Amino acid sequence: MSHTVVYTIKCLKQTFRNMERVGVIFIVPIIFIVGMALLYGEESSFVIVGDSGNIYTIGVLNKDTVMELNFDEKLHFQEFIDKTGLSGDPLNEGFGKEFIDNINGSDRLISEGERNRFEIIQFSSLEKASKAVQSRYVSLCFTIPKNFSLSIISGLNHRINVTENHAILNMSEYYYTESNIELLGDFSYARFSEASILLTSTLQVYLDHYWLSGISTYKQLEIEYEAISALVFNEFEIFTPALLVFVLISSSTGVAGIVGYEREQGTIDRLKLGDFHVRSFLGGLTITQLVTTLATMIIVVLTLFLGLEFPVQGNFQGFFILGLSIFAVLPLLGISLAVAASTDGQISTYLPSIVAIPLTFLTGNFIPLPHIKIIGDVQLWHINPFFCIGEALRKIMILNSAPEGFILDVILLIISGLIIFVIGGFIFIKKAYD
Repeated sequence: MSHTVVYTIKCLKQTFRNMERVGVIFIVPIIFIVGMALLYGEESSFVIVGDSGNIYTIGVLNKDTVMELNFDEKLHFQEFIDKTGLSGDPLNEGFGKEFIDNINGSDRLISEGERNRFEIIQFSSLEKASKAVQSRYVSLCFTIPKNFSLSIISGLNHRINVTENHAILNMSEYYYTESNIELLGDFSYARFSEASILLTSTLQVYLDHYWLSGISTYKQLEIEYEAISALVFNEFEIFTPALLVFVLISSSTGVAGIVGYEREQGTIDRLKLGDFHVRSFLGGLTITQLVTTLATMIIVVLTLFLGLEFPVQGNFQGFFILGLSIFAVLPLLGISLAVAASTDGQISTYLPSIVAIPLTFLTGNFIPLPHIKIIGDVQLWHINPFFCIGEALRKIMILNSAPEGFILDVILLIISGLIIFVIGGFIFIKKAYD
């Protein structure tokens, strides 16, 4: 432990005494951020492209209330649902949830060639859903009303009455139940029109499973449209999450430069002769990386929110950004070790900043990346920890998402970052320490 502390102090002194490294770590990122703000800070109609390709990202606000039925009524309805080839347990979970599950990649409603054309994001409030629509993070958002299940039950009840000549519920109370599904979107956005047509047709297919063919279901379940104008962003505000990723990667130049320099000077070999374990070496570098990363991001956050008056969407944005910076330390250190093990001290100081440019584009904030799902909400790009950081930063800084909205990105950041750290450490130990 004492070796780790001593080596950490040595690394920090070496970092902050070297004006060249201080400039690369702290001064250059600030100049870069301020320069981008001056170049791209004018207001424009540029908007976030939240989805791409043939997959439509749509939001849903589910207000549906499960029908209050007694045991016999539930049993009779479920028997009819099972007998007619319908699926699921909508009577206990609500038809709203079942409809969401159906459009989210079901092969029962959607043909194999068109399967998985929707990516569903559920919102907890209309305010958050509207903001996502305005920023075009989603193509549209639709609300499932409270009486959605009641409306479906009325259609199912009528179908049973027509086919079997007995209604489970009193027909006078459950025949004309109406429900309105509201679609929120920017009418000028082409993908809103495309997504709304596909969603409407999918809803109609869904209803046909519960309503008797030939009955005018649209009279009982109508779709209403509400226009929401797009938010006006400037390019700098949209690119900022990617710029912060660039700054994060650039902060790893300090540790990379230290390791590269000590390799040149033979310091590592002398440390090994003094019974200096590799754990103390990596521990000291990790703490050094943590300190330099947080110091850099604190300066950047203050510059953004105070100096450049970045539009703050929440009270804790700065703390969330610093928290993400902590989770980013592992992949940053992994890159530093891999770079330093393969280059000399001078190149090690600058190479991470050069590597930062292509990695920043892979965050999806400068250019939209196609959706390539691996499993569930996990995409191929989540293998890159800096995509995870960019996604989380975008949700924090632009969409003002609640923590649960980006918790998956943070978990995948930790996993992929740990993998990169292990790979970088292995390369370093084999090439430089052994």
